[in-house]
Amino acid sequence: MSSEDIEAQEDELLALAGIYNEDEFNRTESSQGGEIRICLTLPPHFRVLVDGRNEQLEYIVEFLPPIILRFDLPVDYPSASAPAFTLHCKWLSESQVKQLVGEEAFSRYDHLLLQNGLSLMTDVVYCPRLSCQTAVLKEPDSEMAVCNSCFFAFCTKCNLTYHGVAPCHNEVAEELGSPVNENCESTDDSEGDYDEEIYRMVSRKKLAQRYQNEKWVKENAKVCPNCRSPVQKDGGCNKMTCGRCGSFFCWVCLAHLKQNPYDHFQDPDSPCSSQQL
Repeated sequence: MSSEDIEAQEDELLALAGIYNEDEFNRTESSQGGEIRICLTLPPHFRVLVDGRNEQLEYIVEFLPPIILRFDLPVDYPSASAPAFTLHCKWLSESQVKQLVGEEAFSRYDHLLLQNGLSLMTDVVYCPRLSCQTAVLKEPDSEMAVCNSCFFAFCTKCNLTYHGVAPCHNEVAEELGSPVNENCESTDDSEGDYDEEIYRMVSRKKLAQRYQNEKWVKENAKVCPNCRSPVQKDGGCNKMTCGRCGSFFCWVCLAHLKQNPYDHFQDPDSPCSSQQL
């Protein structure tokens, strides 16, 4: 390292220290270099694309933590070599977040974060036992799942005890051999074992509720073109925002609106021109 390089490096570091305050510039003690803290204001509707397991997900980002620009000055800078730069964000650590919001709020946040991640996984279901509700990984190429917590083996289609290759007990409410009234009483006059009758009544009630739920969703909601989650329209315009992945789409044609979403309704060549409301 020549004396000219040492002098030039010291002059530049002192100049940076004079331009930025202590919160913005931090000189590295162990080597010639430092860190500059940059705060950015993001434009409206700023999006980040993330590669998921099976598809690319798009998220709206409204805030970024301070960006840290780190630079290291080689021994032969500036006579021969250029500085080395790295760029990164300093997000809050879990311990810092816990200290800021408290143990109870952090536990709820951690639980919701896990639930959201699991809900995006098509091979994860939940134990149907109300006292358990543990996330369970489905068996590959099978409708069976075994809860790791209570060891309950169940069918992922009907949520009842796993029944092997046999069809689900009255798979959908419309195909029941005996109709089900509001009190879940069987109108079949045949006599049978009491436990089997109770089993049938409970199965019919669950399947009837499941069928009615799926029917309501099919009639009143549409599927987000980005993450395939059902979305209900409750007034407003036809520019929709998915509550799960945050992406925009058109309620009329279900097009994924990646740029300014309102351009879709103002473009004369769009199939949904002038159909914003």
